[in-house]
Amino acid sequence: MKKAYVDTAAGQIHFRFREGKGTPIICLHQTASSSAMFEAFMEIYAGDEPIYALDTPGFGRSYDPEGQPDMREYAQMLIDAIDSLGIDNFHIFGHHTGASIGIEIADLLPARTRSLMMIGPVVLTAEECELFATIYPKPFEPKTDASHLMEMWDYIKSIGPNMSLELQHREMVDTARAWEGHIKVYSQIWNQDFASLYDNVKAPMLIMCSPDDVLWSIFERAKERRPDAKVVELGGSNFQTDEVPEQVAAALQNFLTELN
Repeated sequence: MKKAYVDTAAGQIHFRFREGKGTPIICLHQTASSSAMFEAFMEIYAGDEPIYALDTPGFGRSYDPEGQPDMREYAQMLIDAIDSLGIDNFHIFGHHTGASIGIEIADLLPARTRSLMMIGPVVLTAEECELFATIYPKPFEPKTDASHLMEMWDYIKSIGPNMSLELQHREMVDTARAWEGHIKVYSQIWNQDFASLYDNVKAPMLIMCSPDDVLWSIFERAKERRPDAKVVELGGSNFQTDEVPEQVAAALQNFLTELN
């Protein structure tokens, strides 16, 4: 696995990648993680496909976007990076927020999207979006007494009760870096009509979730709305690519092998 930057008109996008052959897999992370959340998966994945894990603008080592982008604009920022990398067709693998951005990419570029793979598809009703908007984002603005750091630490622990100390520390660092990006994304994600985009996806779909995932309660709905999608139940909680990377890798490899 290697790390690099790619130039776009708005700024540099940082990414991790693993070389290979065939149609690349584009990995999009959750909030407030970074492409680091795909490292364990990338190391275990036994398929031949190249893998690119991108840091969304405002997260990881990518540039901070100006103003307040909506979800389609976030998608376009990452499309700009994909284009700058010279990638034509691709598979999308999105986790939580990454799924919300990935489905926008699939909608914008249906002819180039070979498949859409998601952990935690966000098929929420309007009422549920209003509820989630009262829970997320958390106010993590820096404070002079550093109390925001303890708030972040406790929050991360609450959504990943089984995570290792090393993983919790990594997520803490990513969340501290992305305190502003965290707020920007969550201020828009609940305005997205994910359900309509989901219904209109033309590419083959793989949907995954875990019983301990915060989005598990709506996973049955995701299955019912798209009976054509392949479904895989994972272990872990909200950090499956770190907690059960072998399960995630096997699910993707089996799905892509069937497509071929």
